[in-house]
Amino acid sequence: PLDPYVKGSYVFERGKSETGLFSVRETLFWQNSEGAGETTRLDLERIFDSTWLARYTVSGTRSQKSNGLRGYTSVLLLHGIADRRAIAFEVGADGQTEASVQLHDYGFKIAYRQGILRRWLIMEVRTSVDWPRDYIYQQRSASFGIGLGFEMLLGTEEFLARPITF
Repeated sequence: PLDPYVKGSYVFERGKSETGLFSVRETLFWQNSEGAGETTRLDLERIFDSTWLARYTVSGTRSQKSNGLRGYTSVLLLHGIADRRAIAFEVGADGQTEASVQLHDYGFKIAYRQGILRRWLIMEVRTSVDWPRDYIYQQRSASFGIGLGFEMLLGTEEFLARPITF
């Protein structure tokens, strides 16, 4: 079924990625399945040696229908490679404070992206493994994933190393 929503966000950034960027995104929303709510996301990122990007993210959401605070955290390490290519590694976890299983999922992802065929077309291949658990009686077992994504650069031909399927 349809799940309509409306949202508005405010972003505050301090610093630069080259020396350390701190950003806060505050989002207020209404969604049919969640009711009214808000999400706060904090990011710290830094570029090292002009080809490595490290980013730490933590996010929390509370809504009328959530059980406590629902959130996730992740650490991303991205390496830009010559010839419009990049590789990214991410480790993360998500959960909810008042759920029967507070730590819902944790795992890691790897993505490779490169320009293909035209200067404006980017292809990304990703793989992941995580260990989800929805119910207290469940045992955690590995869940493997694979993905393929395409990005078209409209209005610019600037290759962005950041992953699109994370």
